[in-house]
Order: sequence, then structure tokens, then C-alpha cells
Amino acid sequence: MRRIPLFASLALSAVIAACSDPRSTESPEAAESLASADSPAAERIAANFAVTQEVLKNFQGVDDALRAQCKQAGGSGAICSTYRISLINNGAAVAAGERDWTLYFHSVRRTFALLNSDAFKLERVNGDLHRLTPTEQFAGIASGETLELDLLAENWMQFESDFQPRLFVVDAAGEPHIIRATDTDDLSDIVLPITKNDPNNWKRVASDSNTLATADTRYQRFTADVTPVSEEDWRARIIPQPASVQLHEAPAIQLGSGIALQADELDAGSVAALQQRIDMLKLSPQGEAAYPVKINVDVASFAGKPAGAYQLNVSEQGAEVTAADASGAFYGVQSLLALVDLKSASLPQAAVEDAPRFPHRGLFVDVGRNFHSKGVILKLLDQMAAYKLNRFHFHLSDDEGWRLEIPGLPELTDIGSQRCFDLKENRCLLPQLGSGPFADNFGSGFYSVDDYEEILRYAADRHIEVVPEFDMPAHARSAVVAMEARYRKLKDSDPEAAAAYRLIDPQDDTEYLSVQFYNDSYINPCVDSTYNFVGKLIGEVKAMHDRAGLSLKTWHFGGDEAVNIMAADSFEDAPGNDPEKGDARAEQRNKPWTNSPQCQKLIASGEVKAIDELGELYAKRVSKLVADAGVPTMAAWNDGVKKISDAGQELATPQNYVNSWAPLFWGGGDESVHFAETGFEVVQSHSDFLYFDMPQEVDPKERGYYWASRYTDTRKTFSYAPLNTAQLAEVYPNRDGQGWTANTPAVEFTDSVRGIQGQLWSEVVRTDEAVEYQVFPRLLALAERAWHQASWELPLKEGQSFSAETTFVDKSAIAADWAVFAAALGNKELLKLDRAGVGYRVPVPGATVEGESVKTALPYPGLMLEYFNGEQWQPLADDVSPQSVQSLRAMSADGQRAGRSVAL
Repeated sequence: MRRIPLFASLALSAVIAACSDPRSTESPEAAESLASADSPAAERIAANFAVTQEVLKNFQGVDDALRAQCKQAGGSGAICSTYRISLINNGAAVAAGERDWTLYFHSVRRTFALLNSDAFKLERVNGDLHRLTPTEQFAGIASGETLELDLLAENWMQFESDFQPRLFVVDAAGEPHIIRATDTDDLSDIVLPITKNDPNNWKRVASDSNTLATADTRYQRFTADVTPVSEEDWRARIIPQPASVQLHEAPAIQLGSGIALQADELDAGSVAALQQRIDMLKLSPQGEAAYPVKINVDVASFAGKPAGAYQLNVSEQGAEVTAADASGAFYGVQSLLALVDLKSASLPQAAVEDAPRFPHRGLFVDVGRNFHSKGVILKLLDQMAAYKLNRFHFHLSDDEGWRLEIPGLPELTDIGSQRCFDLKENRCLLPQLGSGPFADNFGSGFYSVDDYEEILRYAADRHIEVVPEFDMPAHARSAVVAMEARYRKLKDSDPEAAAAYRLIDPQDDTEYLSVQFYNDSYINPCVDSTYNFVGKLIGEVKAMHDRAGLSLKTWHFGGDEAVNIMAADSFEDAPGNDPEKGDARAEQRNKPWTNSPQCQKLIASGEVKAIDELGELYAKRVSKLVADAGVPTMAAWNDGVKKISDAGQELATPQNYVNSWAPLFWGGGDESVHFAETGFEVVQSHSDFLYFDMPQEVDPKERGYYWASRYTDTRKTFSYAPLNTAQLAEVYPNRDGQGWTANTPAVEFTDSVRGIQGQLWSEVVRTDEAVEYQVFPRLLALAERAWHQASWELPLKEGQSFSAETTFVDKSAIAADWAVFAAALGNKELLKLDRAGVGYRVPVPGATVEGESVKTALPYPGLMLEYFNGEQWQPLADDVSPQSVQSLRAMSADGQRAGRSVAL
């Protein structure tokens, strides 16, 4: 434990939240009083301490002693890193005898040991919540002193977003006090640079071959294979690309008087949605001179074409959309608006013929880990519609939160939607993922029944189906805790009602650890009350759809990751001899539900043969409930149905699909084929190309998890090949920047691909602003691949092998296609996102110095660059000398927002 005097005063954030109600906050006056030297230690720490967090040493083949310690502590693969929490006392001293407080902190890595001190006892509470309690060896923290606490943690921390805000102190009475300096979602003052203590800390292993993003490496990447794009090409480019666009040799139409829809054949909701977008783009009709757009639905003319097919003709007299159905008419108008260049308010004359590639073009958003407002959900639906996506996969529950009001089960939202400091969890769930001790941030929240029905109608007006997901039997801690609170409330007054929806076998003492490090988050698939709960849930959600005038078409039950991670091959029974495996007690390594009497009884009955079949038992029983409710389609993630051998025979629902999410370099393509062979339709959702919670470049300052990909930028998503994923082994390396190999499947596989879907998981996406930053502009590349099959996507040749060494893929064709897409994105579409109020990620520029010139590049052109000369930011011009440029940044298309700056 290092002690460093610090005399510089650090700015503190305002208002500490009160503890009596997790949703209340104290006044600024009350917060100020906490800084007094006479206040209890917990209050002084909360008011006066600053905190920094930093990586000391990431795992890259760490020293033998540290790895041995990691093994003994039970680290996966005996792989550990070290990091530091520094407590900086800007107030009165905390004396050695003041030990009546406990420091709680969030860590997405299991933290095993305090390495440099015996002044605190370290414990992991559950999930990511840890605590440090002062011991008799605590020597106090003097005024101006910095107390450095060095910690041993599992695996590695390569991005600053691995660290979490909102540390808090709990006093002797059990009341929490948030450390105000950490009560923020801006980590810039809390987390020190990843490379501060070791220039290689951005690497996972010594052999990591990724390229760290710098001004120079970005410049090289953005200019490596750029092909010139004519203005005519990008002006005519529609995103997503239609099957055919023919430009007329005629002047562009000026839209100074706006656009007037003539859409009698569309329902009022769709017309209102289109008009909303027209108004948002500032193209509202201005009198009789407005440009007319006529819409026709002509089913007969599109015989044999898929739903959503349309034709668009743009001429000087007006535009006409003719479509196979209402969705096609809607998409035809969106294509018209995609042709518009807002900067010049002009529209090229053209003829378009088009139809969607896949029936399922999806976006998934997780609101369980962190809640996201109804407003941002509606904004996402607007943009999905603009780019012709038609499935909104709504992840409404997870371990950390239940997000939908369910009539008759108020505990789900009263308790399961809230996170605050209540170790008994009678009022709320434990703090997780940087939410801290109070429910005044995105860790807490839910949608009312009215909210959900509004979202359903809003989506339907935009030809989007909402697919609700409630993730079970794993990832279900919010439901388990809520139903246990319900049980405790009713068990004395109404035992039958108390037991009706209980989700556990109370006699099950199986030790396990979930992927998110919980030991109590799994629903028991062997008890009847579990299925009472699921049936109730399906019925209530279906009723919401019915009231909204929309049938519930698909039920997604989740089903992923019902495993005990301690049973994996990266651990062994303690004490073990393998230096590359973590030690774990034998009883920690059982499969979930091993010790459940109810599950043992079920196995003895012969209904299932073994514990590892319980996940499939759950899938089959839920399928029956879904079918009985009249819902035709059930969906799941890979894990929940892996052992189903024949979906058509074993599941009651007529249609079933799987979101295939495993990284392609881990065999994700083969998994997709497996599910097709067992009778499932497949929605390609591969995490290394389609997970928008992954970082957007190899820069530790980017937000994101990175277990599947060190970076997924817009171009990488654009380059995805959903029917021949094996070809991607030739185009992109694995997460360590190294090559991998994949083989193409049988040609018949393509018929099972229902579509593709982008995913936004929310472990480190705490705010609505973060949602928009992570999703955009990658959503446009997702839409491109979901709607349009590129010429560079290779046909399947069974058994063809791809790797970094093969040369089957026409990479120059990908580059040329990307160049036009990127030019349309930068010159046209980003300004449309600006007008919609979407906070997309403004790219970080690439730059290099050549002689007396600063050369710059962006992944998509059309954005203004600014430079900082040491005093102010100003526009970058060609004649600016390199000596004047300290750093650079790009601006949004409307010039109102700046991206992250980079040193030249």
C-alpha cells in the first residue's frame, strides 16, 4: 500500500444521493456539510475524496510468482492482471481509529487480492460488486495523502471502460454515501491511461498483433486502399443499396418547397411516420409548389417478389412509388429520401428497382444490464425504419434488471427494475455495472404497460416487428430476486400464492458461478412454478400486443449461458498441478442444478437422462407454452437449444430460429450450420462483426467489451458476408490480430438463413448518449448487408477453405464498394442523423506530416477537421504548418459536435 502526499485540490462533482430512498438525492447544502472535519468518516470520504483507477500490468505472460498466485486464487487459466485504486484525500484526515466504514467498488473482473496492504479485507459480494473493509492495520489517510491500493484481478483490462464509476462508502449504520467525485458516467477524471504504467498494456498477450490506433496508424488504414469516388456516384448512392439504380440524364430537382406525400393507399400510422421523417429532414411541404410523391400498392405487378419490393421513379414532374405491399411503399419513400442531398436540398432524377435480401433485418438492444429511455428506443426505431430494418429484438430482462411492468407481479419492477444499496435485496437489486448505491441513474428503470404498447404501435407504423426477450433460465437474477421477495412477503399470509411463481428449488445448494459472476441467478427448470411464471409472462405480454392491435408473433426466451464457468477446462480441482489452470474446490465445479432434489427427481423419473439436458427440457416446455398461447415462432440464443436434434419434432412451436452469436474465429460459422441441420432457421448475429458493444477501434479510450473483437468499425460490419462467413477469415484477423481458418458449408445452408441482426449489449453502455455512440453509424452498414447482397460475396463451394493466406476474395472490390458507401455516408447520411438528433460517433482522424504539410484522412469523407494550436480550436486549412498543430479532431456533419481529439 503506497502513500503519496497530494496537495493539489481536485474538483468534486455535486450532490450526494440520500440513503433513505434510493431514488432521492440530498440538496447541495446538505452535501456541503459533509465536508466538515467533525462529520463521520464515511461522509468525509464521500465528500472529500477523489479516486483514480489504473492498470498496472496486463497479462502478457506475467511473472511466474504472480501467475502462481492467480492460479491459487482461482483465476481462469491462471491468467491475472494488476490494477490500482488510488484514494486521494482532499479534506480532513481520516484517523487510524476510524474504521467504521466499508468501501464498495464495481469491477467487471473478479478481483482476488489486495497486493500491497493488510490494512483492508477484500471481498467480492456478488457479480461485479466488491468491498474493502479496514482492518486493525489501517493507519489512516492524512489530509493531502493518496492511498494506493494495488489489486490482483482475473484476466486483463485493455480499455478504459473496463473500469466503473460510482464508488461508495457505507457507514456503521449501513447507510451508503457515494463518493461524489465518481458519481459520473464520464471516466476521464477517474481512469488513467491504460498505457501509463506499461506501453504494452493495451495488448492481451505478448503475441498480440493488433495495431494500436494513433494519428499515423489511422492515416495508413484510412488511405491504404482508397479509390476515388465521383460526386455523381455518392449522390446517387442509396443506403442500403438497391438492386438497381438508373440515373436519368437530367438536372437534379430542387426541393426548396419541400416534399408532398400522396399516400392514400397507406394507413395513417405509416403516413404519419413518413411525414415525421420528412419534417425532421426539413423537407416539409411549402404550398402547392412542393414536390409531389405518389404512392401505389400493386400486388399483381410484383408476383414472385418478396414482401417489401418496390419501384421508384423520380422525374421532374414528381416521384412515383409502386410497391408489392405497404412495407414496400414505405421503403420506396425512404429510398427517395436517401437520394436527397440535404446540403443542396436537391434530388437526382432516377429509376430504382428493389427488394429486400432477407426477411429478418434486425437490431437487438439490451435494456436489462442498463436501462435505456423510451425516447432513445423510439429514436432507434426511426432510424431502423429509415434504413429498412424490420425486427427490433427487445432484451427486457437480465441479471441486473427487469424492465417491463407485468400486471399481477409488481415485484418484478418494484424490486427487479431498481438497483440500490440493500444487501438483503428486499427493496432493490444489488448495485452493479457502475450504478452505485442509488437508483438515480440508468441502472434503474422500467417501461410501463402503456410505454410498451406505445413502442409496439410506434414500431408497427414503421413496419418493424418487436420481438420481446426475457432471458431464462440463466441471466435471470432480477426475476429470481424479485420472486423471492414476493415469496417472503406472502409466505405467512398466503403460502400457496407465495409459492406460485417461485423460481428456485430452495433445497438446491449447488455451487456455481455464472458468466457475470453470480452464484444465485439461474431459474430452476425442474419446478412447476417456473412454468407458472413463464406462462403468466407470456399471457400478459400477449395481452399488451393485443391491446396495441398487434399480434405477438415471436417469443424469444434467451436461453444463453446456463453454465458454471468454474467447471470449464480453464479450472481444475484444487490443489491442482497445471500452471495454466485456476484452482477451484471440487464442489465448485458441478453443473448447475446438480444438487437440486427436484431435478434429481426429474432425472430419476426418466423425463431427462442427465443434468446437462435440463436446458433443452426448459426450451421444450417453454415452446409448448408459447404454442398454446397462439404464438407461432420461438427464438433463442445458441446455448439454449444446442442439444435439440430435430426442432420440428421436439419443439411445439411451428417455427423456430436461433441467433447464432459465437465469434467466427471460434467456429461461429460451423455453429450456424449445426442449427440449420437440426431444423432451425438462423439469424446470423456473429459477435466479432455484429456486436455493437465491441470497441470501434483499437484505442483504450473507446468504450466496449472486447472478448470477441478488439475492434468492429463500420467498415468491418460492412464487409460481413452472411451466407459465406468463411470468406471473412481471409479479410479480417481474430481478436489478437492473427489469422484463422474457416471452411464453407454445404450450399443448402443458405436456405436456412432467415437474416442478420446487430446487437447492442449494455454492460458498459450506461446512458442514452452511449447507445447512440455505439450504434451509429454502424447501423447503416448492418442495414446494407441485411438488405443487399454485394458482388464480392462469394458463392458457396462446399469445403472451400479460407485463411489469411488465401486469395479467393476480391478485396479491391470490397474497397471500391466501401468507398462509395463511405462517401454517401459522410456526404449525405450523417447530416440526416444530425437532423434527427442522433449522437453518432464522430470518427477520430488519421494524420501524418509530409514535409511542411499535414496530411489527414477520415474513414468517410465530407466532415470538417479542426486543429488545436495550444490556445484554441480552429478549422484546418491546407496551409497550416505542422508546427502549429498539437492535435486534431473531426466535427459532426452539422458542425455542432466534436469527436475525440488525437495528438499529431
